[in-house]
Amino acid sequence: MTEEMLGILTAGLGAAEMVAYGLAALALLRHWGLTLAEAAAGAALLPAMLASFVLQIADLTGIPLLIPVMRLIALILAVVLIGRHRARIHGLPRVLKSFAREHRLATTVFLVTLGTLAAAAVVAGWQGRAFLPAAPPPPMPVAATMPLSTQMKRLVDAVVLHPGFPGAVLLPWLAYLAICLATYALARRYAWPPTAITVTLLVAGMPRLVLLSVSSGVEIIPAAAAAVFILALYRTVERPDVRDFIFMALALAFSLTPGRMGLVFPILGLALSAALLHRRHGGRIWWDLVRTAPLAVGAAGLAVIVFCQGWHWNEQPLSEDFLSAAWSYNAHGLRGASANLLRYGLQMLDLTPPVESALAMVFNFDWNIFRLGIHDYLLGIAFDPDQLGPSFVLPASDNYALTWFGPFAGLLVLPALGWSLGRGPRRLKSLALALVAYGALVALIPAWTPGNVRYFTVFFACAGFTTAFLLPPWRMTRQRRLMLQLCAVALTVYAVGEVCWRLS
Repeated sequence: MTEEMLGILTAGLGAAEMVAYGLAALALLRHWGLTLAEAAAGAALLPAMLASFVLQIADLTGIPLLIPVMRLIALILAVVLIGRHRARIHGLPRVLKSFAREHRLATTVFLVTLGTLAAAAVVAGWQGRAFLPAAPPPPMPVAATMPLSTQMKRLVDAVVLHPGFPGAVLLPWLAYLAICLATYALARRYAWPPTAITVTLLVAGMPRLVLLSVSSGVEIIPAAAAAVFILALYRTVERPDVRDFIFMALALAFSLTPGRMGLVFPILGLALSAALLHRRHGGRIWWDLVRTAPLAVGAAGLAVIVFCQGWHWNEQPLSEDFLSAAWSYNAHGLRGASANLLRYGLQMLDLTPPVESALAMVFNFDWNIFRLGIHDYLLGIAFDPDQLGPSFVLPASDNYALTWFGPFAGLLVLPALGWSLGRGPRRLKSLALALVAYGALVALIPAWTPGNVRYFTVFFACAGFTTAFLLPPWRMTRQRRLMLQLCAVALTVYAVGEVCWRLS
């Protein structure tokens, strides 16, 4: 057997292993009463959690042999769970077939997109390529980025996460799937299925999320964990259950990333969950949930500690530099934060290169020059540009590392977040406030650089579903909904086409 054939066989077996973990998690979560979308979102994230936990235990103990042993145990448990709850899995084709009959366009788009990106992820990982540059080895093992250890000669490679986990090349793809499913499950709380599907299509077509699905995973996996955390928080607030509470805590810990900004979302998420649970169920809710299953909570607490790895945080200086120049603080306080907000807002008005080229050809209108003009005019009135850090630039369209989120991020998601903050029910309003606070801290803490786009992946992965609250049935006629879906499909085709072109 040639080396190439052996590589393909190994990748196939690794992918099958990841599928087994996902199916076992899906069957178990469905048995616990989650809807199909909720269960599938959690199941898509759990393989990454398992891989991280196994690798970090091996790193902490210094015994690499634990990796195959723990993988074997996990695989046996997965097979047992699949066999015990096989009725939950056997019913999936019927449910999916019924969904496909009712929503043909969305089903076709999702299947083609997911299939193409899964193949691209395998090919990119097998070839050792990445569409977005990976972070340099962080100084401590952090859950979502997988551990990197100098003593063990880097358990995790930047692109293929670990040779002991050949299926790990699919983890970024699974994270993309988890974001889409969590978006749908959350959108269903504020809209009927046709609108929720439309919102999911809008999020699934965001160019940066599509590119990240075949990347090294250091950016999209924490974003998926954050989105699943929001979903688990909603379930815990709606009907307190220790299993949802545990999954909420694990997902929040798993959203932690290295660097100065890595703590921002976990801290805001912890404050948000405390506020919502206390408001809805009183101050004893935490103790009541823990008392329900103390052993399970204790075991989950150990996993949370392993995911956080806080004792490594001060071993050496943190590095944030993987997309831009050296990381630096915003040295101009609120004045600098205001300028940064303007810059991020202009970057979010991203029409994508095809639309910008069409505007230039048909109307002789350069969208990027227009945005730069607005920036220079407003900063010239209110600020001294020479004292506000690096000069504002819009990256070239072929710089895929600095790809943004497409037109719907600025034209729909941001207005939806504002509408939710002003007119939403209390739970949605609290979430919108937390996300606005996150955006404000991103503007306040680091100095602006083009690479700061990576901080907004978590933001849009969690905020995308709020569009469902902006599009109630009386505003979304069938024709308008179809038009939005076709626009989302066009954006998805563009983003997936970029992936395929880069692989060719």
